[in-house]
Amino acid sequence: MQLTLEIPEKFFAYQTPAELARLLKLNTAIDLYRHGKLSASAAAEFVGDLDRYEFLYECRHRGVEPQTYENTEELQAEIDMLAKNLA
Repeated sequence: MQLTLEIPEKFFAYQTPAELARLLKLNTAIDLYRHGKLSASAAAEFVGDLDRYEFLYECRHRGVEPQTYENTEELQAEIDMLAKNLA
C-alpha cells in the first residue's frame, strides 16, 4: 500500500523529501510502538532501514522506554514473528 502526502516545498529547505519521509516513518513507528500497536521488530520493519536494536536506540534517544510483555502469549507471538522473518 502506498500513502501520498502533500507537503509544502518550504519544509524541504533543510532536508530532502527522502529524509523527511524517513523521519515521518520513524516517528510514526515510534508512536505506534509506544502505544503497543507494533512490536519493536515490526516497527523497525515499518521504517525499513533499521534493525530492532537501532530502532530501540532511536526510541531511547526520544525518551521512549522499551516495552515489556504482559503475558507469555505476547512473548510467544513476538518469537513466532521473528522465527517467520528468519525463515
